[in-house]
Amino acid sequence: MKKIFATTTALCLCLAGFAQMQFSKTAHDFGQVPEAGGEITYSFEFTNAGKAPVIITDVKSSCGCTTPEWTKQPVLPGKTGSVKAIFDPKDRPGIFDKEITVSTKTETVKLKISGEVLGKTKGTADLYPRVMGALRLKSLNLPFANIYSTATPTDSLPIINTGSSNLAISFANVPPHITLTARPQTLKANESGFIVCTYNAAQKNDWGYVTDKVNILLNGAAVKGNELTVSASIDEDFSKVNAATAPIAQFASRTVDAGSVKAGEGKEFSIAITNGGKGDLLLRKITSNCNCLLFANAPKSIKAGQTVELTGTFSAKNLKGKVNKNITIITNAPKQASTTVRFSAVVE
Repeated sequence: MKKIFATTTALCLCLAGFAQMQFSKTAHDFGQVPEAGGEITYSFEFTNAGKAPVIITDVKSSCGCTTPEWTKQPVLPGKTGSVKAIFDPKDRPGIFDKEITVSTKTETVKLKISGEVLGKTKGTADLYPRVMGALRLKSLNLPFANIYSTATPTDSLPIINTGSSNLAISFANVPPHITLTARPQTLKANESGFIVCTYNAAQKNDWGYVTDKVNILLNGAAVKGNELTVSASIDEDFSKVNAATAPIAQFASRTVDAGSVKAGEGKEFSIAITNGGKGDLLLRKITSNCNCLLFANAPKSIKAGQTVELTGTFSAKNLKGKVNKNITIITNAPKQASTTVRFSAVVE
């Protein structure tokens, strides 16, 4: 009994020396707050209900949008301290629920803030961020993603006249496969409209990711930064291809190691491709993410059962050290329509 009593007494004396944060509340709901209203703050107050000073050793937030501030000095028994939660609602419309973890050497407390950010009303500059004279545009790129090579899709780009007079919209340097019109063709002051684009992929006769640059004219004149990019990702339509008679692209290797190359010099390399299918394998396009890799006189097609060596040249001009590049080969093989071959070399 004496031993048990002595142990219990020691434990009580130990606990009596603990610091203890006693928060008046551990959660706060801000309710509805405006996105454009700036940062909001709530201070969680606590009292040291223990017998030793409270020293906060770490405070962590569950999100970078919430910044904590806290009492850095020791809080003596019976005294008060605080942990502030500073929340930035900018670009964060909708419901939020964030957590702050407060730690001392003897305890950890989780504090929560919540609410709803009311999205700001978007103005002209938000809706049309790109500026071209008195004309503002939603974007300077009009993309056509993943269209078939036989498709003629139409899409539009929102625009607005921010000037005080009429603005006639026309276009220059437009390639034959692109049709551009403005609706309306003349925008009145503060009037919005669209640039409407129709893309003829068959007439473009290209594959993969491609871009074209056109110019927008305002009242017949070119203004600074009047270039618009029309892009497309063109794929082959394999829906009607008979798999039994289709070509199959087989690569001996999907990596090329050119070894050591002297700076300023060139080196040839090859990629072996076999047509393991029944139909002709057409090499639609060969591209690289570096103009240091060139393919001249590449074959247009490979017969069934035939193997060809696709020859390329690596130019080490203006390069040094380890070089890693990608080569993309686009074919008419349904299962290997786009194949990436990784190229490496060491330029000395």
